[in-house]
Amino acid sequence: MPWYRDTVWRQGSVLAQRDFQAVGLTDAPDADLAITISHDCDIANDNLDVEPAVEFIFARILEECDGNCTNGKNPRTLHLNYIYGETSVFIELLASKRFILEKNILQTVQPEEFYRLTSHSRRILQSWLAARYRRHALPNSLVDRLRVVFAHIEKKGKQNSSGILSFRLSYDPEDELPPEEPYELWLNVVYVADKAEYSAIAKEIAQNLKAEFPNLLEKTKDFGTVILCRCEAVSEMEFTLHDMRDTVEYHLEHLSYRVDPPGPVM
Repeated sequence: MPWYRDTVWRQGSVLAQRDFQAVGLTDAPDADLAITISHDCDIANDNLDVEPAVEFIFARILEECDGNCTNGKNPRTLHLNYIYGETSVFIELLASKRFILEKNILQTVQPEEFYRLTSHSRRILQSWLAARYRRHALPNSLVDRLRVVFAHIEKKGKQNSSGILSFRLSYDPEDELPPEEPYELWLNVVYVADKAEYSAIAKEIAQNLKAEFPNLLEKTKDFGTVILCRCEAVSEMEFTLHDMRDTVEYHLEHLSYRVDPPGPVM
């Protein structure tokens, strides 16, 4: 049976566990289902010489989500909201659990009809998938100087994961520097606009970081210094596309350029 462009499979479609064996998935530990992550255009393409397969990622249903893994904050783990019938559920996706299915095999089954991905969740999924390949690697000399600062940011982020959307930074210069030359750093604490209390939380984090920055930097002074030019709390409604293009998002697992030994996990 040929693959048609009007296939019901879409990005975000769910392959039920009961169909795993039918498509040849005999080894899927801890997986409750699988999510289609190929783009709609690639899925619909009926030229199997060009697009012969669909990419999936194994997932499991969660009893409770972790705010540190929502909204694409963690590049390796995503806790994503789905609608199941009339209820809301969270599923966990691990970037390392990807696999592909040939279209001529996938066409023998149908996606699970009870799961629905909202447009908001779809954008989060797409952003998370892209972030794995566009993460910015920081200069080793900057990472060494900010190691304790990043640990402080990570702690604050995890403590306030519901309200803090991301930490965005920019720095100058973008090259490796010897210890005697300083970096300049700009930090933004971007918070969710859903609740007024998140603004106060973000502002407190920004003020605390500015106050503690000299003390934190003192612990890595042998690697050089960093001048904190700005540290502000910014609403997601105020943080513009230009701001996004001009900054780097801090990830909990952000690596430097260093390969051997491995760069620090931030």
